Formats: sequence, C-alpha cells, structure tokens
Amino acid sequence: MGQMRAFLRVADAKEESDPQLKEWVRQVREIAYDTEDVLERYMLRFAYHGAHGFKGYLKKIYASLKNLKAGHQIASEIKAIRSRLENALKRQQTFKDISSIMNQGSSSTLAWYDGRGDALLLEEVDVVGIEKPKEQLLKWLSSIDSGLKVISVVGMAGLGKTTLVKKMFDDTSVNMNFDHHAWITVSESFKIENLLQDMIKRLSKDIDQPPPQGLEAMKADDMREFIYNFLQNKNYIIVLDDIWTTNAWEAIRYAFPRSTTLGRGCIIITTRFNNIGHAVCSESNGHVYKLKPLPVEKSRELFYKKAFPRSSCPPCLEEISERILNICEGLPLAIVVIGGLLATKNNKIEEWEMFYRSVGSELEGYHLKRISKLLSLSFYDLPYHLKSCFLYLSIFPEDQLINRATVIRLWIAEGFVGAKQGKTMEEIAEGYMNELLNRSLIQVVETHYDGRPRNFHIHDLVREYIISKAKEQNIAAVDSQGETQRLDRIRRLAIDGLSNSTRQIYEGKSLRSLLFFGAGNSEWRPILYEVMRGSCKMLKVLELRRAPIDAMPDEVFKLYHLKYLGLRDARVKIIPKANRKSWKTRDIGSEEMLGH
Repeated sequence: MGQMRAFLRVADAKEESDPQLKEWVRQVREIAYDTEDVLERYMLRFAYHGAHGFKGYLKKIYASLKNLKAGHQIASEIKAIRSRLENALKRQQTFKDISSIMNQGSSSTLAWYDGRGDALLLEEVDVVGIEKPKEQLLKWLSSIDSGLKVISVVGMAGLGKTTLVKKMFDDTSVNMNFDHHAWITVSESFKIENLLQDMIKRLSKDIDQPPPQGLEAMKADDMREFIYNFLQNKNYIIVLDDIWTTNAWEAIRYAFPRSTTLGRGCIIITTRFNNIGHAVCSESNGHVYKLKPLPVEKSRELFYKKAFPRSSCPPCLEEISERILNICEGLPLAIVVIGGLLATKNNKIEEWEMFYRSVGSELEGYHLKRISKLLSLSFYDLPYHLKSCFLYLSIFPEDQLINRATVIRLWIAEGFVGAKQGKTMEEIAEGYMNELLNRSLIQVVETHYDGRPRNFHIHDLVREYIISKAKEQNIAAVDSQGETQRLDRIRRLAIDGLSNSTRQIYEGKSLRSLLFFGAGNSEWRPILYEVMRGSCKMLKVLELRRAPIDAMPDEVFKLYHLKYLGLRDARVKIIPKANRKSWKTRDIGSEEMLGH
C-alpha cells in the first residue's frame, strides 16, 4: 500500500502529459482503493465491541470461529490484489522511470505550508480595476427615490461580475440607505423552492429573526407572497447572482413589490447573457452595466500583486510578464489563477520561459477553453497532498458558502491530512487551506474579527472543473439530478436533497462518505434511515444537512469507521446521552451536535 501511494504521489504530477501513463495511474489508483477496502473490511470484521460475562464469552468464541473463515477470505483477496498489481507493473515500462525518481526522493511535494499572513491579504489583492464600475453602480442606487429598480451587471465568465457587485453590496452607504439586504446565488440549475427559502432565511437573518415556522413545507406561491408582504413599503436591496435564463427571473420577479410610495427597492442581477440583462431591466426602466476586460495597466497591476506578493516584478521578468498577460486578455480570473501559479515558482527567467513555451500555444482560442486549461495547469502544479483536498471541495452545492472550519474537520475525517511532528491536525489542515487561498483557487467571502477566513466561495468555472476532475479520479461524485451511475464504485457521494431519490445508495459497498445537502422530499426519509441503520457499513463521513429526519437511530453510532456526523439544520432535536458518550469516546467530529 505504501509503495502504491508513493508511486501515485510521483506519477500524479506527470499523468496529464502522457495519456498512457494517465490510464495506468487510474488502474493503480483503483487497486489502491480496493486494497483500502479489504483492509477496512478486515478492521470491521475483527473489531470487538466489548461483550461481557458468560454470554459475552460464548459470543467471543463464535466470533473467533467466524473470523477465522473471514481471515482466509481476506487473505485471498489481498493475494488477488497483489497479483493485479504485479501484472500492472509488468505491463508498464513507465513504472521503471518513475521508480527511479521515487528512489531519489521528492520531499518538495510533502512540505507543510502555513502562509497565514498571506491569506489575510487576499481580499484586497484580488480587487483591481473595479473602482469606476463600483462608483457607477452606487450612483444608480442613490438615484432611486421610490418603487423598484433593476440593475444588471453583464459580462463573460471570469470577468469579475460577482466580485464587483459584492464590493458594492458591502459598501457602508448601501448599508445605511437600505434597511433590508439579501444575497442569493441563482445558478444554472436553480430550484425555485430552494431559492425562495434561501431568500426568506436571509431576510429574516438580516433583522435577527428566525425564519417563519413551517417554511420548508411552504409552496412557492406562499413563499412569494411572504416575501412580497415582508418587503412592502420597505427599503431593500437584493442581489440575484448568476442568472442563466429569463425563466429564472420570471419565477421570482412577482415576489418584489413594484409600486410603493413609502419604500424603495433595488434588485441587482449578474449574468453572462446580454439579452437577459436587458430583459430584466426593461419593465423598471433599470440600468445595464456591461463589464469589460481589464485594461492593460490594471491587468498588469493585478498580475504583479498575485505573482509577486512580497516584492516588485524583477526587471528580467517584465517582458515575459507582458507576453503572459497577452494570453489572459484582461480576464481577472485567468490573471489571478496564472499569477497564483507563478508565485510558487522561482523568479528566474529560464523557469518562466519554460512555463510560457509549454503553455503559450495551448492557451489560444475561446476564453472558456483557455480558463479551463489554466485551471488544469494550476491543479497539476499543486503538491500531491493538496490535490485531493482541493477536489473534495466539489461536494458543496453551488449556491452555498463554504465554512472553513467545516472543511478542515471533513478533510481530517477523510484522512487527507498527514501528520507532522509538533503540529496538530487542525494546524496542518489550516496550512492546506491557506495555500489554496494564496493560489486563488478559492475566494474568501467572510472573515472573523481577527481577519482569519470564515467562509469562502468557489468560482463557478473552478467548481465545474473540480467536479469533472473529482469524478475522473474517483475522489467524489456530485449528484444534483438523481443521475449518478455505478454507485458500487463511488467512494464519496454528494447529493442535492431535491434531486430524485434513489435506493441505489444501498449498492454503495465502497461508499465512504455520504453528504446530503438540502431540505429533501419525503421520499429521501426512509432511504437515509436505512443508511444510518448500517446499510453502508464502511461510512467514515455522514453529512445530513437539512435532512428530513426526526431522530437518530442507535445504529448510526455503531458504524465502526464513522469519524464525522454533520447535523446542521437537520430536524433532529436531541441525541441520547449514551450515544453522546460513545461519540466522544470514539472521537467523532460533528458539524452541529444537538442536545448538549
């Protein structure tokens, strides 16, 4: 197992440039997963849960006889896996080349990174060239006397629409002039019920009130009416981020009061599509702001801040920096991603020239393809230990802020965090997080009072990439439409609660993590209870956020490998004391344990 992991650590950095090696790495990765499965089944089968007395003695004898047979079976499985691995090694001459590299050592990929000070600089570093656009948006906002105005910010993916609107939304003048504020991410695959629920929760939270009772049972029309009555005669601003179709606007527009003499409202939308931006503004005589690529001087400023965070650009790199900027064509996301990648390199002209020659011609063409290639370069430039951590972030729903502390607990539970002498697991995971932040692969949205990141966001293009890559490497699968296939091979499955329920989960013999997000329809209830009662015995992580469950069955606390149980916003009201004690004894982490 150690040999396979060492091989994967080295080969992983080379597989993208060699299709044959990529396929072989996939095979070795599957063999490593199967080995892990056998070892964990062994641990489960031979685990002894403390039977006492004469009856317990008889049970122990019976278990020993039973385990003797199981031991032979497991030994046979390990022998078969070893044979598969030996055959794979014989078929690949490439292994000899990589083995020599392994023997030389590759300590650089194992270095622990902290960079806490760097992470605190991210928010301001990434904001370049939005002063004038922000000024214009604020000017339009201040001109609203009464009624409703709609403002659209339009531009291609990666231009910074969300960043611009977020900076405007957080401006102190907006907080002073509007009494109610809500930010809603719509996205391509929005569901109107989720969207309206989210809006009601955010409006309620804005005034420090709990959401109305029975919210999750409300129909869409009832929620629209609630929002309408709530906002009537009030001063409010609501952002609808990332609208893809006019249908999305039509589904929600009647929730906003349109004519009132006592209040004024502003809806701000961001969209990639010019026709949608104009359509939503037409009725209210609103405004459309078309965001353009950064001019050369602003592109250079942003690039230098990302590529040289602690110094200025050396004269020897100025000319090649201009060539790299020409590739980015003023797209902030492209500039930030490539700048973050080059910040990890030495400031030597030879290394930068090599980078430019290797990627220059490949980055020509349509901007989305270009950004995808840049993301791929950034991914393969990550240290091995960070790749799984980064891809794991694909599990979180598109419209959800991602909590730093939650991610750290999940990474540790999943076994992604390696030990380092003198550091706690949390400190090491914090270092992992900071490196992803400093590479601009994730974006800070909210910070603690001391400046530490609290919640972060993943750009939609980055999320699309890591979902695809996580599925390819069998790190995790995301099922938002109830269409996931081959559950027998999936190790981590994230489910949108409003997707179609499926009993195929029971086939997930390799399933290590089940992450359920969203309110969920009633059909999910019996399926989730079966999972908790042990139908997936190998579970390490069970996330039941907003799940339609009322109680925790005792069996869930007997899952031998369980390391994390997330219950945030679930309907569970209390966990029995006996199970809480078992929980603490076994060091099971929880996102929110009720009934303390």
